[in-house]
Amino acid sequence: MIASHVHALREGDDAAKMAAARALGNLAEETDNQFLIAEAGAIPLFVELLCDGSAAGKVAAATALCNLADHGGNQVLIAEAGGIPPLVDLLRDGNADDAKLIAAWALGNLACNDDNQVLIAEAHGVPPLVDLLRAGSVEDQRQAARALHNISYNNDGNAIAIAAAVGLDALVQLARNGRMTLGRRLSSNVGGPAKRKAALVVAALLGGCVPDSVPRVLQAAIGSYL
Repeated sequence: MIASHVHALREGDDAAKMAAARALGNLAEETDNQFLIAEAGAIPLFVELLCDGSAAGKVAAATALCNLADHGGNQVLIAEAGGIPPLVDLLRDGNADDAKLIAAWALGNLACNDDNQVLIAEAHGVPPLVDLLRAGSVEDQRQAARALHNISYNNDGNAIAIAAAVGLDALVQLARNGRMTLGRRLSSNVGGPAKRKAALVVAALLGGCVPDSVPRVLQAAIGSYL
């Protein structure tokens, strides 16, 4: 069954590819199938559909990738296939039903991998997630908050970038407490280094400069967060 759907995803017309993506996405809800679908070579085909398919086809591909990304090994394979940038594009520009929700959900799953946290930030995934957090439905906000939480987990630079995108209040909260409120959820404590770096950013934004008492190495580091 999986092999025939993957064949249709590779060789079929647009309608066949979308139907195959939906079928494989449903099968990928089962843990055992997540490995089998990836082993059959479906992940690069999903990425192709995500890049070049119709609006509905992109959502079908994103849904399948979202389900496959429950598997740790697939998180790596999806990133290697180039799946993160088109998911960010869908998150930013998607206009089909649930397109942005599914993209946020998929990115949240992918961000369980440390290397993918960096790739999502490099693909400019933080601003559209923050936009969805502000203006989306309740479920949109929940998935955006989850994705931002995962992107910032044990990653000081991403935590500060997210707080800065959310707003000064979040940045100040991070500087004071080492954590920040994201919608209805609270991110985990990201630790002392992020808290100290966030304090430097706040000082620079409010005071116009970093105090001379701050060690030079930290003064130099602050530039990458502004």
